[in-house]
Amino acid sequence: MRSISSQFRKVTPVLLISWLLTTLALLLAIFISTAKDISLDSFTQDPNAQFFAPFYIGFFSNIGIMIWSAAVTICFYGAWRVDGNVNVKTQQFLLFSGIITLLMTLDDLFQLHELVFPLYFNISDNMIYLTYLNIYLIYFIRFRRQLLNSDFIALVLAFFFLGLSTIIDILPLPISKDTFLEDAMKPLGTVSWLIYFTRTANELLENENSRLI
Repeated sequence: MRSISSQFRKVTPVLLISWLLTTLALLLAIFISTAKDISLDSFTQDPNAQFFAPFYIGFFSNIGIMIWSAAVTICFYGAWRVDGNVNVKTQQFLLFSGIITLLMTLDDLFQLHELVFPLYFNISDNMIYLTYLNIYLIYFIRFRRQLLNSDFIALVLAFFFLGLSTIIDILPLPISKDTFLEDAMKPLGTVSWLIYFTRTANELLENENSRLI
Protein backbone atom coordinates (compact mmCIF):
# COMPACT_ATOMS: atom_id res chain seq x y z
CA MET A 1 0.00 0.00 0.00
CA ARG A 2 1.26 3.46 -0.90
CA SER A 3 2.03 5.73 2.00
CA ILE A 4 -0.02 8.86 2.61
CA SER A 5 3.07 11.08 2.35
CA SER A 6 4.06 9.72 -1.07
CA GLN A 7 0.49 10.22 -2.31
CA PHE A 8 0.52 13.82 -1.10
CA ARG A 9 3.81 14.50 -2.89
CA LYS A 10 2.50 13.14 -6.19
CA VAL A 11 -1.12 14.29 -6.10
CA THR A 12 -0.93 17.67 -4.37
CA PRO A 13 0.66 19.63 -7.28
CA VAL A 14 -1.96 18.32 -9.72
CA LEU A 15 -4.80 19.08 -7.32
CA LEU A 16 -3.50 22.58 -6.59
CA ILE A 17 -3.24 23.43 -10.29
CA SER A 18 -6.72 22.01 -10.96
CA TRP A 19 -8.22 23.89 -8.01
CA LEU A 20 -6.50 27.10 -9.12
CA LEU A 21 -7.93 26.86 -12.65
CA THR A 22 -11.38 26.02 -11.29
CA THR A 23 -11.23 28.96 -8.88
CA LEU A 24 -10.19 31.32 -11.68
CA ALA A 25 -13.13 30.11 -13.77
CA LEU A 26 -15.51 30.73 -10.87
CA LEU A 27 -14.05 34.20 -10.28
CA LEU A 28 -14.50 34.98 -13.98
CA ALA A 29 -18.15 33.94 -13.72
CA ILE A 30 -18.60 36.21 -10.70
CA PHE A 31 -16.97 39.11 -12.57
CA ILE A 32 -19.18 38.65 -15.65
CA SER A 33 -22.24 38.23 -13.45
CA THR A 34 -21.51 41.52 -11.70
CA ALA A 35 -20.51 43.46 -14.83
CA LYS A 36 -23.40 42.26 -16.99
CA ASP A 37 -26.01 41.89 -14.22
CA ILE A 38 -26.45 38.17 -14.96
CA SER A 39 -27.59 35.75 -12.29
CA LEU A 40 -24.83 33.45 -11.06
CA ASP A 41 -27.25 30.53 -11.39
CA SER A 42 -27.08 31.06 -15.16
CA PHE A 43 -23.44 29.91 -15.07
CA THR A 44 -23.71 27.08 -12.55
CA GLN A 45 -27.18 25.57 -12.83
CA ASP A 46 -28.15 22.86 -15.29
CA PRO A 47 -30.09 24.33 -18.26
CA ASN A 48 -33.01 21.93 -17.77
CA ALA A 49 -33.32 22.96 -14.14
CA GLN A 50 -32.93 26.63 -15.10
CA PHE A 51 -35.87 26.47 -17.52
CA PHE A 52 -37.86 23.73 -15.77
CA ALA A 53 -37.52 21.54 -18.86
CA PRO A 54 -37.99 17.74 -18.96
CA PHE A 55 -34.87 15.66 -18.39
CA TYR A 56 -34.83 14.35 -21.96
CA ILE A 57 -34.52 17.77 -23.57
CA GLY A 58 -31.27 17.81 -25.55
CA PHE A 59 -30.64 14.13 -24.86
CA PHE A 60 -28.66 13.38 -28.02
CA SER A 61 -26.88 16.72 -27.82
CA ASN A 62 -25.66 15.90 -24.31
CA ILE A 63 -24.60 12.41 -25.35
CA GLY A 64 -22.75 13.96 -28.28
CA ILE A 65 -20.76 16.22 -25.95
CA MET A 66 -19.83 13.17 -23.85
CA ILE A 67 -18.60 11.37 -26.98
CA TRP A 68 -16.61 14.40 -28.12
CA SER A 69 -15.07 14.72 -24.66
CA ALA A 70 -14.07 11.05 -24.66
CA ALA A 71 -12.30 11.53 -28.00
CA VAL A 72 -10.50 14.64 -26.67
CA THR A 73 -9.29 12.72 -23.63
CA ILE A 74 -8.06 9.78 -25.72
CA CYS A 75 -6.10 12.03 -28.09
CA PHE A 76 -4.44 14.06 -25.34
CA TYR A 77 -3.71 10.99 -23.24
CA GLY A 78 -2.16 9.25 -26.24
CA ALA A 79 -0.02 12.31 -26.99
CA TRP A 80 1.14 12.37 -23.37
CA ARG A 81 2.04 8.66 -23.40
CA VAL A 82 4.01 8.78 -26.66
CA ASP A 83 7.71 9.48 -26.32
CA GLY A 84 8.15 12.79 -28.11
CA ASN A 85 11.92 12.36 -28.32
CA VAL A 86 11.47 9.21 -30.43
CA ASN A 87 8.12 9.69 -32.17
CA VAL A 88 7.66 13.43 -32.38
CA LYS A 89 5.41 13.21 -35.45
CA THR A 90 3.14 10.69 -33.75
CA GLN A 91 2.94 12.86 -30.65
CA GLN A 92 2.15 15.94 -32.73
CA PHE A 93 -0.50 14.01 -34.65
CA LEU A 94 -2.33 12.99 -31.49
CA LEU A 95 -1.87 16.43 -29.92
CA PHE A 96 -3.28 18.34 -32.88
CA SER A 97 -6.04 15.75 -33.27
CA GLY A 98 -6.97 16.49 -29.65
CA ILE A 99 -6.93 20.25 -30.27
CA ILE A 100 -9.18 19.93 -33.32
CA THR A 101 -11.52 17.60 -31.43
CA LEU A 102 -11.61 20.06 -28.53
CA LEU A 103 -12.50 22.86 -30.95
CA MET A 104 -15.36 20.79 -32.34
CA THR A 105 -16.49 19.93 -28.82
CA LEU A 106 -16.59 23.59 -27.77
CA ASP A 107 -18.32 24.53 -31.02
CA ASP A 108 -21.03 21.94 -30.43
CA LEU A 109 -21.34 22.73 -26.72
CA PHE A 110 -21.53 26.52 -26.94
CA GLN A 111 -22.85 26.86 -30.53
CA LEU A 112 -19.80 28.88 -31.54
CA HIS A 113 -20.38 29.01 -35.30
CA GLU A 114 -24.17 29.29 -34.96
CA LEU A 115 -24.49 31.85 -32.18
CA VAL A 116 -21.36 33.08 -30.40
CA PHE A 117 -19.17 34.19 -33.32
CA PRO A 118 -21.92 35.78 -35.46
CA LEU A 119 -23.80 37.46 -32.60
CA TYR A 120 -21.07 38.50 -30.17
CA PHE A 121 -18.08 38.95 -32.50
CA ASN A 122 -19.90 39.91 -35.72
CA ILE A 123 -18.11 37.21 -37.74
CA SER A 124 -20.03 36.00 -40.78
CA ASP A 125 -20.97 32.36 -41.28
CA ASN A 126 -18.91 32.18 -44.47
CA MET A 127 -15.78 33.35 -42.65
CA ILE A 128 -16.32 30.78 -39.89
CA TYR A 129 -16.82 27.90 -42.33
CA LEU A 130 -13.79 29.01 -44.36
CA THR A 131 -11.64 29.14 -41.22
CA TYR A 132 -12.72 25.67 -40.15
CA LEU A 133 -12.12 24.34 -43.66
CA ASN A 134 -8.58 25.75 -43.67
CA ILE A 135 -7.88 24.19 -40.28
CA TYR A 136 -8.95 20.78 -41.55
CA LEU A 137 -6.95 21.15 -44.77
CA ILE A 138 -3.78 22.08 -42.87
CA TYR A 139 -4.36 19.14 -40.54
CA PHE A 140 -4.83 16.69 -43.45
CA ILE A 141 -1.74 17.95 -45.30
CA ARG A 142 0.45 18.11 -42.20
CA PHE A 143 -0.44 14.61 -41.00
CA ARG A 144 -1.33 12.88 -44.27
CA ARG A 145 1.20 10.09 -43.67
CA GLN A 146 -0.19 9.26 -40.23
CA LEU A 147 -3.74 9.36 -41.55
CA LEU A 148 -3.03 7.17 -44.58
CA ASN A 149 -1.22 4.61 -42.40
CA SER A 150 -4.26 4.28 -40.13
CA ASP A 151 -7.70 2.71 -40.60
CA PHE A 152 -8.98 6.04 -41.88
CA ILE A 153 -12.34 4.81 -43.19
CA ALA A 154 -13.99 5.60 -39.83
CA LEU A 155 -12.63 9.17 -39.96
CA VAL A 156 -13.87 9.58 -43.55
CA LEU A 157 -17.33 8.44 -42.46
CA ALA A 158 -17.20 10.82 -39.48
CA PHE A 159 -16.52 13.79 -41.76
CA PHE A 160 -19.18 12.56 -44.16
CA PHE A 161 -21.92 12.52 -41.53
CA LEU A 162 -20.79 15.77 -39.88
CA GLY A 163 -20.47 17.44 -43.27
CA LEU A 164 -23.91 16.18 -44.26
CA SER A 165 -25.31 17.73 -41.09
CA THR A 166 -23.71 21.05 -42.01
CA ILE A 167 -25.01 20.90 -45.59
CA ILE A 168 -28.55 20.23 -44.38
CA ASP A 169 -28.19 23.25 -42.08
CA ILE A 170 -26.93 25.80 -44.60
CA LEU A 171 -28.51 24.73 -47.91
CA PRO A 172 -32.17 25.33 -48.85
CA LEU A 173 -33.89 21.96 -49.18
CA PRO A 174 -37.18 21.11 -50.95
CA ILE A 175 -38.65 20.03 -47.62
CA SER A 176 -39.96 21.88 -44.60
CA LYS A 177 -37.19 23.02 -42.28
CA ASP A 178 -36.70 20.36 -39.63
CA THR A 179 -33.61 20.28 -37.42
CA PHE A 180 -34.11 16.59 -36.62
CA LEU A 181 -32.59 15.50 -39.93
CA GLU A 182 -29.62 17.77 -39.36
CA ASP A 183 -29.13 16.70 -35.75
CA ALA A 184 -29.62 13.00 -36.56
CA MET A 185 -26.43 13.02 -38.61
CA LYS A 186 -24.29 14.29 -35.72
CA PRO A 187 -24.41 11.17 -33.49
CA LEU A 188 -23.33 9.03 -36.45
CA GLY A 189 -20.43 11.41 -37.07
CA THR A 190 -19.31 11.74 -33.44
CA VAL A 191 -19.46 7.98 -32.81
CA SER A 192 -17.38 7.34 -35.94
CA TRP A 193 -14.91 10.03 -34.80
CA LEU A 194 -14.54 8.40 -31.38
CA ILE A 195 -14.09 4.94 -32.90
CA TYR A 196 -11.36 6.19 -35.22
CA PHE A 197 -9.26 7.92 -32.60
CA THR A 198 -9.77 5.16 -30.03
CA ARG A 199 -8.48 2.55 -32.47
CA THR A 200 -5.73 4.79 -33.83
CA ALA A 201 -4.39 5.91 -30.44
CA ASN A 202 -4.46 2.34 -29.16
CA GLU A 203 -2.58 1.08 -32.23
CA LEU A 204 0.06 3.82 -31.98
CA LEU A 205 0.65 3.11 -28.29
CA GLU A 206 0.86 -0.63 -28.91
CA ASN A 207 3.44 -0.05 -31.65
CA GLU A 208 5.49 2.11 -29.31
CA ASN A 209 5.31 -0.45 -26.51
CA SER A 210 6.42 -3.20 -28.89
CA ARG A 211 9.51 -1.19 -29.83
CA LEU A 212 10.42 -0.75 -26.18
CA ILE A 213 10.29 -4.51 -25.50
